Amino acid sequence: MSTTVSAVSAIFLITGILLFSACALRPEVPDPVKVQEEIGEYRRQELALISTTIPDPERANRMIRLLGERDELIAQSTKTINAFRDQISILNADYHADRESFEALVANYNSQRAVAQEKFTALIGAMKKEASSEEWKVISKFQVERLQPRRLTYGQAAAGG
Repeated sequence: MSTTVSAVSAIFLITGILLFSACALRPEVPDPVKVQEEIGEYRRQELALISTTIPDPERANRMIRLLGERDELIAQSTKTINAFRDQISILNADYHADRESFEALVANYNSQRAVAQEKFTALIGAMKKEASSEEWKVISKFQVERLQPRRLTYGQAAAGG
């Protein structure tokens, strides 16, 4: 369990770093409407994949509900990241801001991030319970290839990436 939590923590740390540096690394900002359309299409494909990969309709429906929870958790995490980004920018612009203010802001963000990571870990565990090992290989491969967390959060990020 500790290894899983560590791995998930590392993934979120890397995702956070990528989100903060995304604008600097991208020569041209993608069209948000196009990104949303692509994400919508990938999600439709994912739902179709669930229906064809998990033959039991009850398990497939439970998996689809879990995917909805995942999408909501991603949306909540995106809001948290955007709020932190805005707050750190405001604090950074304040010449008189002290170290304690930065530490308090980062500690608060880290606390929220840790809660989200626990929820993601539990959600992935629940998804795996609804799928066989072979079904999960197909589903997770699609998710890794098409539904990258950075792309999903970009699609919901505030202007500027």
